[in-house]
Amino acid sequence: MQEEISKHSRKIYKTVKSPKHTVNEKIKEIIIEIFIIVFAVSLSIWLHSWSEHNHEQKESNKFLKELKADLEADAKLIEENKKTLTNLDNDYKFILSLKNLKTPITDSLVGSHSNFYLLGSAFNVGRYEGFKSSGKIGTIENDALKNEILAYYQQTLPNLTFRVNFINSEQLKIKDADSGNLNLSDFYTSQKMQSNYSNLSYNSKGLIDEYQNALKQINQVLKEIDAEK
Repeated sequence: MQEEISKHSRKIYKTVKSPKHTVNEKIKEIIIEIFIIVFAVSLSIWLHSWSEHNHEQKESNKFLKELKADLEADAKLIEENKKTLTNLDNDYKFILSLKNLKTPITDSLVGSHSNFYLLGSAFNVGRYEGFKSSGKIGTIENDALKNEILAYYQQTLPNLTFRVNFINSEQLKIKDADSGNLNLSDFYTSQKMQSNYSNLSYNSKGLIDEYQNALKQINQVLKEIDAEK
């Protein structure tokens, strides 16, 4: 391109210096050469922009294709967590009901309802973080899809992770609680234990709702990604 510009610039210079052309002829020749230079530069810029845009879209499409697999894995983890948490919440409610129980509380009665399962929080964020940190999120041209992806990774997942860690932490506190000299009945119906289980049950319901909302978000993003094909 630089060579072409130099070529036409030299031609303009020769035209100006040439004694064989009238002023009008020189002006005409100069205008033509300038037009050629402007057109060539504009075409070069357009071709470069088109090539760069095409490359960006290939990277964006590759990212979305791989992100789909990450989201499907997240959905599977969330479904498993949701099922586990629903079962745990049933146990929490049972423990809370013990304060109204008239019969003695035994190990066999409590045993099957004192389970603890740490919820998973290993969501797939690496690919998203890498794409975002490289400044390429803006190459996703579908604004609705881009905003849904940002909302999921920037708002929903951090909130889920915080809630999961809180519930896991509360479960460990109860698991490590020392009954001291209290019998099972007094231990599980004590104000402290009832308060702990009530707190767990309340937050479990909130997390189950968050899981449901996250699944809706994932399904919407997957739908948008499929529509991009």
